[in-house]
Amino acid sequence: MQTGTLDITGATLIDGTGVKPRPRTTLRIKNGRITAIWPDGQRPRDAEPVTTTVNAGGKTVMPGLIDAHCHISYGEGRSAEEIDFYGGPEWGALRAVWDAGKVLRSGVTSISDPGSTWNVAVAVRDAIHSGMFTGPRIFAAGRHICTEGAFDDFYPSWLSGPVSAQGVLCSTPAEMVSEVRRQVKNRVDLIKVSADSQVQEKMPSAGSCFTDDEFHAIVQIAHQLGRKVTAHARFSPTMLAAIRAKVDWLLHATHIRREDIGFIRDAGIPICPTLAMNANMAAWGKELGADAGYVDAKKRDTEAAAESHRLAYEAGVPIMAGSESGFSVTPFGEWHAHELTLLVTLVGLSPMEAIVAATRTNATAFGWDDVGTLETGRRADLIIVDGNPLADIGILSDPERITAVYKDGVLVERHQPEPSRLRMMHEKSLKLTGTWLNKQPRRDKAQAAE
Repeated sequence: MQTGTLDITGATLIDGTGVKPRPRTTLRIKNGRITAIWPDGQRPRDAEPVTTTVNAGGKTVMPGLIDAHCHISYGEGRSAEEIDFYGGPEWGALRAVWDAGKVLRSGVTSISDPGSTWNVAVAVRDAIHSGMFTGPRIFAAGRHICTEGAFDDFYPSWLSGPVSAQGVLCSTPAEMVSEVRRQVKNRVDLIKVSADSQVQEKMPSAGSCFTDDEFHAIVQIAHQLGRKVTAHARFSPTMLAAIRAKVDWLLHATHIRREDIGFIRDAGIPICPTLAMNANMAAWGKELGADAGYVDAKKRDTEAAAESHRLAYEAGVPIMAGSESGFSVTPFGEWHAHELTLLVTLVGLSPMEAIVAATRTNATAFGWDDVGTLETGRRADLIIVDGNPLADIGILSDPERITAVYKDGVLVERHQPEPSRLRMMHEKSLKLTGTWLNKQPRRDKAQAAE
């Protein structure tokens, strides 16, 4: 926790609420919170002496980014099998706290992890909160709740659902309710429902793999126990079922039918598009060795998502921002802010609206009332940016333009050399070495991924 009094002076303030930026502004921070904000030269007479001053003249101060879709336990895997089977919970947790540091250093001070292998996201959340490691705040889910034929029901019936898998297979409403209770007992913040059916990939008009009664049972017990619920819902019938069940936000919403826009808007439930993963797969999948048909499908999904979210945005549906970092095509610390660029270039949000999506809107969806904006009394989670992201939203993806990251008013160390990681033998057996590693879509290739 930051001690003493810190003044950040001279900056243009983008506070995350969407109001017009304030030039030449001072933020005062004490005990990890913002205690006062004033125009430079108008220091309050009763302001106490300052301990430290940071001159941010010519720069922008804005809230630390919040990534609403980041899988901290996935280890940048290439396949469900790699993510679900290899390494075990101990290795997964240790790797995840290492990856969490990369996320924080990139300027992302909070994330939601809507789906974890084992219970890794919760463990990492608690380790960071206790001060054992540096990393972002984490709004943590456990394993995705799925049923037979759901999106996350990856494995043959004879194998059932491995206890290590992203998805936990529940066949009856009683099992679904029991799983929610079990996850709450294990301290999750969020319940994730993997609600699309595999049938919908070829028949988009087909319904969710959950009945309305099953969906309602999951959401009712989760809300009763004080937890939020999100749903993986790429197809309109699934989105409508999730909304009828009163989930708190939708993930993906790739294929929205025009006739359903009004219902989605009137429900007031936000959408988290998650554009970066598909856009990167469309741009780099073939080079990474993905099947050509799969890459082409991701290109179509990116185009469909752009159209769906443009319609939703224009209708007034709240838009969140989440990159789905954690896979091989979205490495940790590399692509979080690129989601904002895609919201601007593909969906049509203004840069200010994209920033609000990745700050206040995300925080509000989580039920957090002390982060997401830079206002008096809020936690001092912020970044200092060399330049104006309202003129060029892409600068938020450039690590050289993020000149400082603060979490709880404490400056994050970002300039120590990052330790090299040697790949484990089980990963080498999956050919994750050599040229493949050099072909990961790094941050400097963001332009090509648009």
